[in-house]
Amino acid sequence: MSDIIKVSIKEIKPDMVLARDIVTSNGAVLLAKNTMLNNINYAKLLSAGVAYIYVNTGSIDERTEYFAERERENSSLERQRIPIIKRPEFIAFEEAVIEKTEEAKQYILAISSGENVDMAQLNKITDDIMSKLRCKSDVLSFIGFIKESDEHTYHHSVNVSLLCNLMGRWLNLPPQELMELTTAGMLHDIGKTKIPDDVLNKKGKLTDDEFAVMKKHPVLGYRILQEQEIPESIKLGALMHHEKMDGSGYPMGVKEKKIGNMAKIITICDIYDAMTANRVYRDRICPFEVIKTFETRVYGELDTKYLLLFLKNIAYTYIGHWVRLSDGTEAEVIFINGAQLSRPLVRTKDEKFIDLSVEKQLYIDSLI
Repeated sequence: MSDIIKVSIKEIKPDMVLARDIVTSNGAVLLAKNTMLNNINYAKLLSAGVAYIYVNTGSIDERTEYFAERERENSSLERQRIPIIKRPEFIAFEEAVIEKTEEAKQYILAISSGENVDMAQLNKITDDIMSKLRCKSDVLSFIGFIKESDEHTYHHSVNVSLLCNLMGRWLNLPPQELMELTTAGMLHDIGKTKIPDDVLNKKGKLTDDEFAVMKKHPVLGYRILQEQEIPESIKLGALMHHEKMDGSGYPMGVKEKKIGNMAKIITICDIYDAMTANRVYRDRICPFEVIKTFETRVYGELDTKYLLLFLKNIAYTYIGHWVRLSDGTEAEVIFINGAQLSRPLVRTKDEKFIDLSVEKQLYIDSLI
């Protein structure tokens, strides 16, 4: 369990995780507890005149440099309105994902064929991609902009591993548990290596018979990993990542406490990536639309504790980002409404404030 430490604004580093809410003088939550710091919310702290923050010591990496003047520059209006796909940091990230997806594919296929799981090797794939990011929370913005490849199953496995790694950092998991969760994310769909290609790679909706075949992959994955000398939680992650808290999931239809914590986390990351992925048969879905879907449709299906942590981090990550509203207006996300995370307060280029929790006819259509 990590301790809490008070840190001066001058000593803040990327990826530190807040141990307490940061509240403005009028009582508004500027950034919520468990938020991971990036260059944009760092700039918001500066502009709000925040002198110090409280962070979890487990999130402090002594090797990381302090935020500097370039972080202010990176959070400027001009900088934030550069399309994500044209930013140097995204290009480096995308290149790493493409390269490492092929590496992940080879490892997963080898394990499926009976080779031993090497957790260090699998974690290195994720770490090598994460190392391309100055702020690790950029994963949330970037993964949805990478073009879908023919290796969708393995690309998805890499993405879920990245999201699980990020979730583990928000939770301040000890290094060994973080490694296990990251590995579980990478291997959660290993059972799909046993699904026929014509079902697995079908570009469209599956028939009932095809879906029945696809639904076998959790059990097939568990069988592949069953005899491996790895933590049981990783095996159960493969088996239970489609189970739901209300018993509506598969393959066993178990409820609540019978579902492992690791599987609960993987489920959330799995759904998020599936919804935000850049698919050939539909456009990516805006993260705020994903938050709305989680808010309105899946409470009761997913673990509330992990879901709220996930949603708050997504929402607070986008403070300072520019978005396009449903009427075409471009605006900056200023404050997050804790009661409706998908409907924040935004500010347009002509300094008009729009509270989307009040202006119900408007919504965030896309990131810029």
